Amino acid sequence: MAEIEFDDVVKRYPDGFEAVKHMSLEIRDAEFMILVGPSGCGKSTALRMIAGLEDISSGDLKIGGEVVNDLAPKDRDIAMVFQNYALYPHMTVRDNMGFALKLRKAPQEEIKRRVDEAAKTLELEQHLERKPANLSGGQRQRVAMGRAIVREPKAFLMDEPLSNLDAKLRVEMRAVVSRLQQRLETTTVYVTHDQTEAMTLGDRVAVMRAGILQQVDSPRQLYDDPRNIFVAGFIGSPAMNFFAGAIEGSTIHTPMGAVPLVDELRRSLEEHSTGRKDVIIGVRPEDFEDAKFAPEGHEGWEFEAPIELTESMGAEIYAHFDFDSDQQLESEELRELQEDAGTSDVPSSSSGHAVARVDAGSGVRAGERTRLWLDTSKIHVFDPSDGHSMTRASDNVGVA
Repeated sequence: MAEIEFDDVVKRYPDGFEAVKHMSLEIRDAEFMILVGPSGCGKSTALRMIAGLEDISSGDLKIGGEVVNDLAPKDRDIAMVFQNYALYPHMTVRDNMGFALKLRKAPQEEIKRRVDEAAKTLELEQHLERKPANLSGGQRQRVAMGRAIVREPKAFLMDEPLSNLDAKLRVEMRAVVSRLQQRLETTTVYVTHDQTEAMTLGDRVAVMRAGILQQVDSPRQLYDDPRNIFVAGFIGSPAMNFFAGAIEGSTIHTPMGAVPLVDELRRSLEEHSTGRKDVIIGVRPEDFEDAKFAPEGHEGWEFEAPIELTESMGAEIYAHFDFDSDQQLESEELRELQEDAGTSDVPSSSSGHAVARVDAGSGVRAGERTRLWLDTSKIHVFDPSDGHSMTRASDNVGVA
């Protein structure tokens, strides 16, 4: 069994900076856990603590139920796959993949068997006698994964392994990694900055910000039910739109107009009410639609928007529109999202800009006004004082 457990783990550097703050997380046996967040959030530090490459300042780290705080990396029975492949250029693919077993003085027959099995799994059989310099980026990364596989460890640790690949190769390698984990059923902890990787690969995803776990849930739950503004804005592409708003009775006043509350949303707001009228409203781009293509039988609200820019993606169109707002959003979470992703990728009412994801058949055009439809059942509402969701179905961080 290879459960991995963080029990109130802290990583504090000599200058007092805490890279990981009181982290408690249980990673189940054979689970594919993703650690995701902006640069400097502590995700790679957490991974390196599992590997034994970073000391733990306080708390306990357990692998298979055993506290490993003081255990050397070589004694933890884990295998790491790095961003930069870390292959020996003078060795063949076969020798690179079998090198760790050779150091263990494993029998030659055993090394050959394991390398051949891993090469077959990763479709590297015809490349076994080649050197890394003669391989593509995707092939080199598969060699690095093969080197980890042949060790048959308790757990795989992957630190942004696909970030050096081009977009097409990343998509291909995501599929390779996913199939590999499902086939081997080995506990895997995967660090990435790319929320698309997080959403497509993980059984569960742990979102981190400034060394603190924000939410741990399935990809679907993170998308549908984000715990706070940071999670809501980080998960999803294009990013969620944010607007300043105010609740008045059964209506939310937005820069686009007064939107009626559906019963479920109204009840949720009553349950989580803090007495605030001023709120931050979140709407995902895909919850807008060209009014002509609005789905029948869904509660919604229509408004007219001046289209500034359109981006045709083939299967859909991203329609950028402006709106007038005399209210400015003040949110630390939004500021961090904008610094990390770029302001244009995290629309907010402070920029007076939003993005709608509409049907490819829409006649929406830049420079024209278009009637848009909003699915009012999908509106998210956040408390501006702390960024927490006022419409979340549950309030568990998701540690268990």
